[in-house]
Amino acid sequence: MQVPVEIKLKTVQTQAGEIEKFELLEQGELTRKGETVYLRYTEAKAGAQTILKIKPAELLLTRRQKELALQLNLAEGQQTNAKYKTAYGIIPLAVKCTTYRYEQLAETSGELKVEYLLYSGEELLGEYKLELQFKADRKS
Repeated sequence: MQVPVEIKLKTVQTQAGEIEKFELLEQGELTRKGETVYLRYTEAKAGAQTILKIKPAELLLTRRQKELALQLNLAEGQQTNAKYKTAYGIIPLAVKCTTYRYEQLAETSGELKVEYLLYSGEELLGEYKLELQFKADRKS
């Protein structure tokens, strides 16, 4: 069952002491398999295709934009390896998830808060905070 949803995402990114904030509101689709929720959407501005596989204690985030591809596996208290595929090759990354909070509000709505640190080798590339809300799109 695929359900049209409205997705609201706020991101705060801190890199080298610089803070950037992003907000987006997109239309997407939700598919549910047991306790797992899949959200798919395409960012209107960047054209990036994003898939979020949300489980009660884990998020798998996949983002593709032209020749770029990133996949992050986020679970609170865990450090996982990630790969960032670019036109120049694959960059190995590490991700340490410090906060993971998911609340299913209804069958087709929920909220997710995730905070993580992104590393390349021993170097901290940035600190990220995501707040995601999704709900069935009543206009559809």
